Amino acid sequence: MFHKVQNKLSLICCLTTTLIVLAIILCCLHISERNMYGQEKALFFLKANAISSDLYLSGNIDMDWYRRQMEGGRHPLYLEVNGAPATLCALILSPKDFTLLQGAKAYMDQQMQDGRQNFAHDAKAAAPDTIQQYFAYANEGQKFLVMQANLQKNEQQVSYLFCYNLHGFYNNVKKQRLLFAAIWLSSIAILYLFSRIFTSHALKPVIQNDQKQRHFTAFASHELRSPLATLKTGLSILKNKFGAENAARIFALMEHEMSNMERLIEDLLYLAKAENAALSFHFDHVDLACLLTSIYEKYVGDAQNKGLALSLSADKGRDYFCLGDAQRLEQAICILVDNALTYTPPGQNITLRILSSHRKCYIQVIDTGKGIPDSEKEKIFDRFYQEDSSRSQKGHFGLGLSIAREICHTHGGKISVSDTNGGGSTFTIRLPQAFRKQTS
Repeated sequence: MFHKVQNKLSLICCLTTTLIVLAIILCCLHISERNMYGQEKALFFLKANAISSDLYLSGNIDMDWYRRQMEGGRHPLYLEVNGAPATLCALILSPKDFTLLQGAKAYMDQQMQDGRQNFAHDAKAAAPDTIQQYFAYANEGQKFLVMQANLQKNEQQVSYLFCYNLHGFYNNVKKQRLLFAAIWLSSIAILYLFSRIFTSHALKPVIQNDQKQRHFTAFASHELRSPLATLKTGLSILKNKFGAENAARIFALMEHEMSNMERLIEDLLYLAKAENAALSFHFDHVDLACLLTSIYEKYVGDAQNKGLALSLSADKGRDYFCLGDAQRLEQAICILVDNALTYTPPGQNITLRILSSHRKCYIQVIDTGKGIPDSEKEKIFDRFYQEDSSRSQKGHFGLGLSIAREICHTHGGKISVSDTNGGGSTFTIRLPQAFRKQTS
């Protein structure tokens, strides 16, 4: 299912990013072509003004100059002196050039006659007493910028028609468009690969949550099925072989299993409420030192019965106050102590310690037992996770540390686990420290 979802998301992501890249490329292409056209137009004006300047200042216009202006026939130039064509035009211009120039002149005359504004005056003529006007013209699939100028030189009236061929410009534009198209097409593969990686990372938490949900359902079903099977078996025995001695033992077993089931259901409801933010907390100033002392007194007898040494460590003369729900904080600490008593072998030590630093209070439950591998330190806070299934015990469903973590997060704190010097595990609850509540 998630594989199909990833494929669809990858295609959607790839399509979206591809369209965005295409829009960016088109914008860049448009700006680039405008700049290229502006440069080409500036070069056209530069050449036209150079022609005007040479015609005005030079007394001798020869064939080399004429060919140099035309650049090998690319840019036809037509000259008239006192209304008569210059001799150089007949010598150099081809019939095709004459046809082009006549067409451009006829187009300009028609535009002026019709009063259309498809041409513009050039106010930056290089020579004095010069009137220049330019326009765009197309002929046989080719496009030109045309400059028509009239200038007065002594007693001569000189005019010219200069057709600047844009063939090179449009060739460069075509090459640039092909380059941008190649870049865009090649980017599709890169974008699809990026989309696969992106969607894989995006779906990873969803897949993990789905796996956890499946594990959650399977484990909850198993843990609920076991006590129900015990109750069913006990009822069957009582029905078929009722006896006072058997009844007392079976009733005790059934009561124990019902207690385990009740505890499991309460833990599940707690976590469900925590996810939906439906838990009710009663925040007040809590003396963590007093709270830890009461927990120590509660468990010291159980520790001695199991052959464990339980101790309490706290610096005297210091305040350990925080703003929180005393009942919930006690529940979180008791989960850690209960786990330590369950999984620490006899003859080892368990220490309850409280300290403060940098406006934080730290409560630690330190044991000298087997310890927890580094690869398991984050997993133990997941629901129904038990670091070693071989030492699972009734009443420990793998929900306690998840509950403790939810309680700490609700109080703006954090819970973590590290190795104890010499072996074992140290669970640390960090909580924001608060000022001591003032009493009137």
